[in-house]
Amino acid sequence: MLVAREFTIDDKNEIIDMVNEIRQVDNNFEGFTNIKDADNYEEFLRELETNKHQELIKPEYSPQTTYGVFDDERLIGGFNLRHVIKGDLINYGGNIGYLIIPSERGKGYGTKLLCLALEKAQILGIKNVLVSCGVDNVGSNRVIENNGGIYENNYYEESTGKTFKRFWIAVDGSLRKDINIKEMR
Repeated sequence: MLVAREFTIDDKNEIIDMVNEIRQVDNNFEGFTNIKDADNYEEFLRELETNKHQELIKPEYSPQTTYGVFDDERLIGGFNLRHVIKGDLINYGGNIGYLIIPSERGKGYGTKLLCLALEKAQILGIKNVLVSCGVDNVGSNRVIENNGGIYENNYYEESTGKTFKRFWIAVDGSLRKDINIKEMR
């Protein structure tokens, strides 16, 4: 059974294995970049806890909760759920950044993982989420659309030279194609 939960001290070996696999395969942590710093696991867990609280982070940062996604206790990926969108996150990144480990990609986990993230967003009272992906990331594009994502536009990030597709998802599933996305912000 697929579950999303915050990481605990007992997950250390699983997350270190996940980080190592990503480094060996494609070194692409986009969407879940904070796990790169899991080498000092206890400090990593403290930082995850701090990041959930606006009063403990820089004012320009978005508070976020980080979840691991487990299939029968096996770590297959994870996501960051940003409670509010600040700064450049409105252009790319949005409310949810996610990642599936390379050995588990292409198995349908992405769609289920994003669905779990939307459930967590609903618990936080978030009505509409912004999710983005690289224009060439066909799998992520499909995952977002499978979860009701409505394409708004592309955004080119000059500093990285990357273009991102931006999608909005109504957490309660009510978004229709005829709704003005500008009203969702």
